[in-house]
Amino acid sequence: MVQLEEVEDADLKREQPGPFDEASFVEDDADFTDTDSSLSSASDDDSPSSFLPSESLTDRILALRDMIPPSTRHRITTSTTRLFSLLKSSTLYTGKGLYVLGTGGLMVLVPYMMAVIEEQQFVEMEREQKAREMGSEILSPGAGQGAGQVKGPGV
Repeated sequence: MVQLEEVEDADLKREQPGPFDEASFVEDDADFTDTDSSLSSASDDDSPSSFLPSESLTDRILALRDMIPPSTRHRITTSTTRLFSLLKSSTLYTGKGLYVLGTGGLMVLVPYMMAVIEEQQFVEMEREQKAREMGSEILSPGAGQGAGQVKGPGV
């Protein structure tokens, strides 16, 4: 016949590390004899921070993932993905539109501005021509009138 014998596990009786509980932490007055000293260093083994498990910031952020239900996480992920997709496509189309407007403006405005400048130069040349004609009439007022008249026999 088979007899069952209970075997106790040593790991189960051993105290397991966990979060620091201030109620179970017994302070010893002998540790606080120097009241003028600054804060204790990080190398103190009796400090409450030495009882806390060491975990990085990424571990803590990843642990937050378990607090949010999967359906909510899916909804957040989907809306974020759609938002970034919308921003990407709108930025792409805006850039293309600005490129088309810029190049089209250059294709139309540069020849137009050249034509306007040419017209201004032409108007300025006409003004100079008229000024020369007026200057020559002032210098020789009778030269233009007497050359074209012929005196007849009775006059």
